[in-house]
Amino acid sequence: MPIPGVPAACDGGVTVDHTDLAKIVAAFIAIGLLGVWLNRSRYGLAMRATAHDPEVAMAQGISAGAVFSMSWGIAGAFAALAGVLLGTAAGGVGALGALIALKAIPAIIVGGLDSVKGAVVGGLIVGLAEALTKTYQPGIAPWLGANFDIVTPYLIMLAVLMIRPQGLFGTKEVHRV
Repeated sequence: MPIPGVPAACDGGVTVDHTDLAKIVAAFIAIGLLGVWLNRSRYGLAMRATAHDPEVAMAQGISAGAVFSMSWGIAGAFAALAGVLLGTAAGGVGALGALIALKAIPAIIVGGLDSVKGAVVGGLIVGLAEALTKTYQPGIAPWLGANFDIVTPYLIMLAVLMIRPQGLFGTKEVHRV
């Protein structure tokens, strides 16, 4: 049964290209490997220790400079992978493709700044909310405007920050007196 005010193409049928599925699988594999590496290797332990408390990590013999360099290198490698996956789209990168980086900020904050799992879940929440808003908002609330889906990630981010400032999977800061 079609929903009133919603285009017929949005009635539940979803078409996903094989290349898009391959991109999703590649991203999940890369993120999974990073998670395993952070939790199971000496360097991952050093990175987590330095992120938690750099002074204590340096007192234990961990070079904070080397850890920071390694983290920037990993970030660069993931940025390159993201660029390759984004650039392999059929039409290339469009003008709205530049907004992808601005959508990453709410996704990371929603998930929690110190959680890889939280960043993935935050990205899924923000992406799903934006896609649903783009599909259903023109028929349900056209008075919000044609590009309200661009604002949706930031509204979600504000709501999460008001309820849980550290994000959904972030660690709560403990204040001792």
